[in-house]
Amino acid sequence: METEQQKIDKLRQECWNGALHTFGKGYIFDNRSKKYGRWVNLLKASGIVVPTAIGGTALAYGYNSDYLALAISLAVPLTIAQLIISVFAVVFKWDDEFAYSIEASQQYSVLADNFKKLGQFPPSTFDELEKEYNIENTKHKSRIEQDSKHYLKEWELRKGMRYALREFKRECYGCEEVPKSMKSTDCDICGQFKWYNLK
Repeated sequence: METEQQKIDKLRQECWNGALHTFGKGYIFDNRSKKYGRWVNLLKASGIVVPTAIGGTALAYGYNSDYLALAISLAVPLTIAQLIISVFAVVFKWDDEFAYSIEASQQYSVLADNFKKLGQFPPSTFDELEKEYNIENTKHKSRIEQDSKHYLKEWELRKGMRYALREFKRECYGCEEVPKSMKSTDCDICGQFKWYNLK
């Protein structure tokens, strides 16, 4: 039969595992928020810059100037490109993905900190530790359910795992190495996230 201390030690290990996984997921969504943020900001900027440039050229050189004709001829392909990208943004809901990624990244960061604190400084009794662990684990499961609507790709999970293993200085159970960098390897668990592995 397990002693109180053995049960505490086992649950502390679960807390560290929770910290590892939530830290990796936080990294994934942080990267997503940066990616979507760049595209959303580019669309917003181009929607302002192109018309402003045309209007500024017309005011500066007049409506019949060669400069305005040149500016319009440059603006047309840019406007078409912006419209095409805007269609992708609407269809794939980049604004929603951007907002969700920021929210998920922040919550995973909080969860990772909470799991880590429970692993480092557990309450004095098993019952108290179990209660606090269950609270954080319920939050974690709730976040995972929400993530299911925002499909995480296999290569993202592998990259997030590598990032977390490196942070926590833990050995990968696939390649049995502690990652020292974010360089992709052939490992099925913490590697294979180069451009040709992106599926």
